Amino acid sequence: ENADKPISTYADTLIVSWEIFPPGSKEETLARIFRGKNITSDKKNVAENRYDFFMSLEPKKIVTGNSTFSNYIGAMLEDDLVVFENIEYGNAIYILYDNWDDISKLSRIDLLSGRAGSNFDRIIHSGNWKDEVRKKVAAGRL
Repeated sequence: ENADKPISTYADTLIVSWEIFPPGSKEETLARIFRGKNITSDKKNVAENRYDFFMSLEPKKIVTGNSTFSNYIGAMLEDDLVVFENIEYGNAIYILYDNWDDISKLSRIDLLSGRAGSNFDRIIHSGNWKDEVRKKVAAGRL
């Protein structure tokens, strides 16, 4: 049956070695991320706020990892623009551009040491971090 499909059908397919799934409900996503962890109401509120902001970016796909960035979820906004967010308290947002799939496999230490070059932005959750993310995303979508 698959042999009858044109080659162009496969050219439109993105295959990665980690799980990609369509966005579920907020409750499902948060339950999956916090599975097996004791979460305070403050941490839950932070997570819900970050999740809502993350989804306001209108991702085409959601990317979850099973290795280095396993505590992060990714919002694929364009083929070369993915925003990774750890909705637990602390941590930074990483906006990855070209080669995001390779960059997301690096440890944060390797990433910050310069191994990824300038193909990413790191935004700490302080001050006007949401505005900063929106600016970087808008520039990346040009």
